[in-house]
Amino acid sequence: MIRILILLFSCLLFTQCANIVPPTGGPRDTEAPKIISAYPKNGQTNYKENFITMTFDEAIVDNQLSSKILVSPTIEGYYTVKIKKNTAKVIWRDTLKENTTYSFNIIDGIKDNTEGNLLKNYSITFSTGNDIDSNTVNSIIKNIPGAALNPNLKLLLFEKTDSITNILSKKPEYIGIATDSGKVEIGYIKEKEYTAVAVADNNKNNKWDKNEPLSVKNIIVKDKITESFQIQETILDTAKVLSANSVNKTINIFFSKGLQYLKIKGEEGEYIYTKLSSRKYSIENQYNLTDTTKIQIEYIDSVGIKSEYVKKVKFKQIDLQKDKDSIINISTINKKKSLKQVIDSIQFSTDKLITKIDVEVIAPKNVTYTLTNNYNNFVLVLKGQKEKDTVEVVIPRESATSIYGEYNRNYKEKFGTDNEKNYGNIQFELKTNQTGFTTYFKNSKDEIVYTSTDKHKNQIKNLEPGEYILFVHIDTNKDGYWNAYDPISNTPAEPIYYFKEKLVIRANWDLEDIQMIF
Repeated sequence: MIRILILLFSCLLFTQCANIVPPTGGPRDTEAPKIISAYPKNGQTNYKENFITMTFDEAIVDNQLSSKILVSPTIEGYYTVKIKKNTAKVIWRDTLKENTTYSFNIIDGIKDNTEGNLLKNYSITFSTGNDIDSNTVNSIIKNIPGAALNPNLKLLLFEKTDSITNILSKKPEYIGIATDSGKVEIGYIKEKEYTAVAVADNNKNNKWDKNEPLSVKNIIVKDKITESFQIQETILDTAKVLSANSVNKTINIFFSKGLQYLKIKGEEGEYIYTKLSSRKYSIENQYNLTDTTKIQIEYIDSVGIKSEYVKKVKFKQIDLQKDKDSIINISTINKKKSLKQVIDSIQFSTDKLITKIDVEVIAPKNVTYTLTNNYNNFVLVLKGQKEKDTVEVVIPRESATSIYGEYNRNYKEKFGTDNEKNYGNIQFELKTNQTGFTTYFKNSKDEIVYTSTDKHKNQIKNLEPGEYILFVHIDTNKDGYWNAYDPISNTPAEPIYYFKEKLVIRANWDLEDIQMIF
C-alpha cells in the first residue's frame, strides 16, 4: 500500500513540475526576399507589354511600391501594383517610346510578410527596340559647403535646354539617387546631349523646385562618362514680400522666409521697424503722414540673397488722445539673468516705437554703462563688472514714451555677474592671400556671435560652452554681401570656406593653435 502511494505521489509531482516548451524555431529571419524569376528578363529586347512581374522565394507585401518605383526614362502617369502571395505585378498606362531602353528600380517598395525585411535596389532593364543602350554616367555630388549630409541628393537628366527655368515643370528623362557619400550611377542611357541637374530633392518629388539647391551642366553622354557637381543655393529662392498692409497703427510686412538684414525707407526718411516674428515685421507712422506714401524695402534673406520691393501704403489715422493712455510693455531678450565679466550687454524689447527712454543702473562703482535706443529695442552695454557683482536695472514709470505719447509702468530687473570659469575662449588664425573676406563664428542656434573682415588673427572671449562653426565668405564682387548661385546666367555663388570640423568650446578652457588655410 505504501509503495502504491509513493508511486502515485511521484507521478503527481512530475506531472505538476513538467512545463510544455514550444520549439524555438531557429534564428530570426533577417534576409530580404529573393527574386526567383522576373518578366521580362533583364536585357530583353523588343518588349511591348505594359507591365512587369516578379516572383519571390517567400510571401511578400506591398510597401508603397507604386510611389517608390523609379523608372528611367520616366513614364507619365501612375502605377498599379498587384500582390498575390509571392508574386508582384506592376502595371502602367503610358505608352513606351520606341527603340528605348527602360530600367525599373525597386527602392524599398517590397518587403517579406513575416519580418518586414525590405527588398533594396533591385532593377529590371529591357528595350522596346533591338538593342540595349549601354551608356553610363558616373557622378559625385557634393552638398552645400558646410552643410550636413543630405540623404536626398539626386542626379536628373533632362533633354538639353538653354534655359534652366524650362525644366521647372518637367519630369527628367533619367533619375539617379546618390549614396551617402554622394556617388551616383545611371546606366542604360540613350546616347545624346542632356542638361544634367544635381539637386537636393528635399520634397522627394523627383523634380527640381526653385527653392532647392542645385548644380547644372550640359553633358554629352557617350559610352561611360564621369562628372562631378557642387550644389549651391540659388538666387531663385530669395525671400519674397507676401503682403504689406495697414493694421491698426502699423504697416505689417510678411516675408516668405527669414531675413538677416532689413531696411525700410520712404521719401521722408528711413523707418524704424519692429520684428514681430522670424517672417513678420511692422513699421509705425513715425513721420505723421496722412496721405498715401511709397516705401522701399531692401532685404537679405537667411542664405544671403538680397532683393528690393516697392509698395504704396497708407497709415490708418489714429486718435492720439485715446491712444496715449495705453502701456508700453518692456521685456529683456536675455534669457539668463547673468552677465559676463569685464563687458557684456543687456537687450530690452518694447511693443511700441519709443522716442525717449531713461534708465537707472544700480551697480558697484567699477561698473560703467552706455545706453543705445533703437526705437523698438534698447541696449545697455556694461563694462567693468567683476565676479559676484550685482547690477539692477530700473526704468521708472513714464521714463519711456512712444511716438503716440504712450508710457511704461515701473520696471526692475537684477542681473548677477557670472564666473569666468563658466565660459571658454578661442584663438584662431586665417592663412590666405585673398582680400575682401569676412569671418563668421556661429553657435548651434545658428546665431552669429562674432564677425571680422580681412583679419587674420582672431580672438573671441567668454563664449558659452557648445559647438561652433567657423566659416569665411569671399566677397569677390566687393558689394558687401554674399551672392548666391544664378543658374540662369550660370554665375557661381561667391566662395564660402568652412573649417574642417565643428569647434567645441568648453568651460574654463582656452582653445588655441587653430589654423584655417584657404
